[in-house]
Amino acid sequence: MTTSRRPFRFGAVAGVRGPASAWTDGARRLEDDGYSTLLVPDTLWTPSPFLVLAAVAAATTNLRLGTWVIASALRRPAEVVREVKTLQELSAGRVELGIGAGRPGGERDAEALGVEWGSAGARVTQVEATVTAVRGGIDPVPRIVIAGSGDRMLGIAARMADTLALPTPPTADLATLAALAERARVHAGDIELAVQLTGVGDDIPAWLRHQQGLTPDGLREAGSATMLSGDVDRDADALAELREATGISYLTVPGELTPRVGPLVARVSGS
Repeated sequence: MTTSRRPFRFGAVAGVRGPASAWTDGARRLEDDGYSTLLVPDTLWTPSPFLVLAAVAAATTNLRLGTWVIASALRRPAEVVREVKTLQELSAGRVELGIGAGRPGGERDAEALGVEWGSAGARVTQVEATVTAVRGGIDPVPRIVIAGSGDRMLGIAARMADTLALPTPPTADLATLAALAERARVHAGDIELAVQLTGVGDDIPAWLRHQQGLTPDGLREAGSATMLSGDVDRDADALAELREATGISYLTVPGELTPRVGPLVARVSGS
């Protein structure tokens, strides 16, 4: 398929707990470094994304504010509309609503909250209902990011989303990402595609080491296309190759890696 060549942008994924001052100071640094978006996970062991993003909205002017991502089963559509509408007003229209059908293990959050998790199909239906409610109930409509890869989710993304976040394993090589991107475009059309960077040099997120047993050397040996070298020139070329092969232009960065990726963000954002 013929695809648009979108400019690069970067989102910083942050879920650490701390006072509002720490969040706002960190958000200002991200804004100064050229990051497009602050992305806050939606789990029971991370802060409430809407509360955090409201604090950040008051301290920034250009940084976009994203949920990464809310699980459709955990909130009724009307609740999401209320939260997003308020945040859209507070931020003067900088919201990116990231939403999906739920991560593995999300049923434990649902049980703790006393809500029904439901089948995969029911959760996908809830995604569509929530996005429909948001698009119909908020002006200006926020950017919509759909996270998923199933046929129904891709169809919803084609009709309603601005961005599709591809769930990819950290070991995925360039050919694997190209195949995933091609499948996504067949179903969802010429949409902005996002993937998460895995690491930089010898730095990878702690959870990849401890929960998945991955190492920087192992990721490089696997040919991971989202593993950066730490050399800005080499990494700029690698991202250009990634975009050429896949159309992927939105890169999300684990929070602990954002300082190391900052020089690359400054180099290629918007290009």
